[in-house]
Amino acid sequence: MDSRLARSTLAISLAATALSGAAFYFGTNLFPSWWPIWVAALPVLWAAPRMRWWIAALMALIARAIGGTNMWTYHERLQFPLFLNVETLLIPAAIFALAVLLFRAFVRQGRPWLAILAFPTCMVAAEYGLSLSFGTFGATAYTQLNNIPVLQIAATTGLWGVSFIVLLFAPMVAVITTTSAAQRQSVIAFVLIFGAVFGYGAWRMESTPTAPASVRVGLIASMTPQNIYNSGGQDAMRLLREYAAQVPALAAQGAKIVVLPEMTAVVDDTISPEVDTLFQQTAHASRVQIMVGVLRVGTTTFNEARLYSDSTATTTLYHKHHLVPVLEGRATPGDGISILSQQEGKIGLAVCRDMDYPDPSRLYGQQGVGLLLVPAWDQTEDRWWHGHMALMRGIENGYSIVRSAKAGYLTVSDDRGRVLAEATNIPSETFTTLLATVPVRHDSTLYQSWGDWFAWLDLAGLVGLLISCLNGIHSRSPRGDEYLGVVR
Repeated sequence: MDSRLARSTLAISLAATALSGAAFYFGTNLFPSWWPIWVAALPVLWAAPRMRWWIAALMALIARAIGGTNMWTYHERLQFPLFLNVETLLIPAAIFALAVLLFRAFVRQGRPWLAILAFPTCMVAAEYGLSLSFGTFGATAYTQLNNIPVLQIAATTGLWGVSFIVLLFAPMVAVITTTSAAQRQSVIAFVLIFGAVFGYGAWRMESTPTAPASVRVGLIASMTPQNIYNSGGQDAMRLLREYAAQVPALAAQGAKIVVLPEMTAVVDDTISPEVDTLFQQTAHASRVQIMVGVLRVGTTTFNEARLYSDSTATTTLYHKHHLVPVLEGRATPGDGISILSQQEGKIGLAVCRDMDYPDPSRLYGQQGVGLLLVPAWDQTEDRWWHGHMALMRGIENGYSIVRSAKAGYLTVSDDRGRVLAEATNIPSETFTTLLATVPVRHDSTLYQSWGDWFAWLDLAGLVGLLISCLNGIHSRSPRGDEYLGVVR
C-alpha cells in the first residue's frame, strides 16, 4: 500500500468512525431524537468494504463504544460496578462490529441484497438474545418513541420489527450510493419498503376505532426527599395518609380511578391492616378505585400493587414479576396476572419493570384487557426512555396505559402509543397530580397472538446468512470490486 493510499484509508476510517460515533451518541441516549440512529451506521457501512477486515472491525468497535459513553454516568448512578459498566459499553460495540463485518463480506462477494439484510438481521438477533436475560431496555426500537407512525409496526412484529426497519435504512443507503449492482432495484425496494412503513403507520393512527368506553383517571406522585424513601412503620403511615388526602380533590374533578407510584411506602405486617383500612375508607368516601404500590415486608416480601374498590372491601393484589437485580434482591417475584372486569371493560395491573419485558404485558393482551394500570419508579435521568418504553407494550397488545412514576412522568397513553396526557414529577412540588380521560378499548393484534415470531424468523435468517457467507467466502465475485478503492 503506497503512502497516499494509506493516508486516504486513514482519513476515511477516522471520518467514518467519528461520524458514526457521534450519531450513536446522540441517537441512543436517554432523551434521543428519533432520526440519528437511522443514519448512525451509514458512515462505517459505507467505508467498511473499502478497508481490510480488521480496520472495518476496529472502526465499528470504536464508533459504537463512543456512542455507548452516553450511558456511563447513568450506569454509575445505578451503582453499576466498573466491570459491568465496561460490559455495557463493549457488548453492543462487539455486536455492531460483527454486523458490519457480515455486511462487508456480502458486499465483497458481490451480493448486495444479502448485505442489506445481513446488518439488521444480525443486530436484531443479538438484541433479542440479550432481552431474554436483561429485558428490552437497550433495544433500538425505543429510540423511535417520538416517531409514532413507525412504532405501529409493533402491533404485527413486536418491537423487533421496529428495530429491524430502523436498522435496515443505513445498509440500503450504503448499497444504493456505492455500487451499481442492482442499484435500480434497490432504489425501488427502498421507496416501497419505507413508503409502506410510514403509510401503514399513518393509516393505523388515522383509523383508530372509537373506544366503546372511557374512564377518568387521576395520578399522584411525590419525589420530595422525605417522600421518596421511608423507613416503614409510622413514617410509612404518615406518607400514605398524605397521599390519601390528595384523592378527594381528584375525585371531585371526576376521577374514577386513582393510581399512586411503585413502592409508595414500605408496609410490614404490623401496619398492613391499617393501610388497607385507610385506603378502603378513602375509596368508599370518594367513590373511586385507588391503586397503591407498596413494598410489603413480612415472612415473604413482595413488590406489590393493591387496588382498593370503591364499593366493596375487596382488595385486588398484583406482585411484580421482573424485579430489579440487587435492589430488589429480598423480594419474591410474582407469576400471575390480575384482571378486573368492570363496566368500562377489562382492566389489568402491572408494576414498573414488568413493562420492560414482553410478558406479562402480552398475557393481558391475550385476555382482552383494554386498560393497564402501572405504578412505577424511575431514576429522573431515565424518565423519558424508561417511562415511555411502556408505550410499546400498549401498541403490541392493544390497550391504553396509565403509568404513575416517582422521579419520572405521570403518563396516560392509548393503544397507538400516543401520549394523551403527561406531567413531570418534580421535587419542588410536594405532590404532582394529573387528571385525564383514557379510552378503555382492546385492539386485537397479530403480536399478541403470535408473540416474538419476527425475532425467531430473524434468528433463522441469521443462521442462513452465516451459512451463505461461509460458502461464498472463498469465491468472491468480481462484482464486489465495484466499491472503488477496495483494499485487497
